[in-house]
Amino acid sequence: MKVPFTFRGWLRGAGAVLLPLLAASCLNGGGRFQKKMCEGPPLSEEPLYKWRASDGVEVPYCQWLPPKGMRPKGLVIAVPGMDEASDDWGQLGRHLSARGYEVYSCDLRGQGRDMDCPERGDYHRWKRWVEDVNEFADHARGKRSLHMAYMGHSLGGILALSAAVSSEGRGPDALVLYAPAFVLAYPPWFARPAVTLAEAVTFNQSRVTGPAVFELIGRNLVSNVEDEAAWERSCDRLCKGMTLRYVLACMDAGKQARNLPGKVNIPVLLQYGRSDATLYMCRRSPGRLWEMFHSEDKELWWHPDPEANHDMLNDRMVRRVMLDKTCSWLNDRVSARAAR
Repeated sequence: MKVPFTFRGWLRGAGAVLLPLLAASCLNGGGRFQKKMCEGPPLSEEPLYKWRASDGVEVPYCQWLPPKGMRPKGLVIAVPGMDEASDDWGQLGRHLSARGYEVYSCDLRGQGRDMDCPERGDYHRWKRWVEDVNEFADHARGKRSLHMAYMGHSLGGILALSAAVSSEGRGPDALVLYAPAFVLAYPPWFARPAVTLAEAVTFNQSRVTGPAVFELIGRNLVSNVEDEAAWERSCDRLCKGMTLRYVLACMDAGKQARNLPGKVNIPVLLQYGRSDATLYMCRRSPGRLWEMFHSEDKELWWHPDPEANHDMLNDRMVRRVMLDKTCSWLNDRVSARAAR
């Protein structure tokens, strides 16, 4: 049942998200985390590659390729979520590449392993993120005729959706949205005053998340993490923090994406965990989000484990089922379509 919109309800929901961040900004104080942000990118065993975007900026990415001699079934472009990095897709990349897919993931500017230290946690051009997805997909595919799927987690889900809609004929043949964060949205009158206020009170020199906030909200989105090294990298990034304008850029991307599902006409797989906290925050059921897509071939998949949360990819209890489902779905929509 659809919950009617009320200003009081929206204010209560927005306050539950933003007030802890603003409080943490005051507790963190100034640019305390800026030095840590520039000590170097998070360490990972995944090899680091670089590609050059149309504006001349070099952006890091990861790739996972099929075994030598195996003909690729197709391409998968994986888009990281809020404050995530390309190497966070290692579990999925290794799973799909062993089964014949080329998997590529590009870091989003302002997070992950961005070469420009001051940008980390302080990037605010979300439309550049969308442009990067399509440009990076062109870079990965080159002149080949391989069929391709965009995949995104959380914020990356709505960026993948935005990129697919704006790809102008050379976009993906399928779309996998893994817990897309439509919750990251706000009324249009909120954006400009909020950014102006942030600049006026110098929140942009302060990081609006810190260890206390991470412990408050981070563990509520992930459970049963198997890869402790990956968890430590993620924890390290979140503890370093994000500016308010970066958070607002993420929310703006979510707001703009709400009208896009009706423009999608390619196969869509929408995946959610049954305990995903972002669903409660936006007070929408996955079924309601699924109905927004007008594609003739669309599927809503709930993970059967009742404890499956927002980040199923790094959850040892539910990850394998999620990866097998994703691979099976891609085989039917990308690999089989290419064979025809």
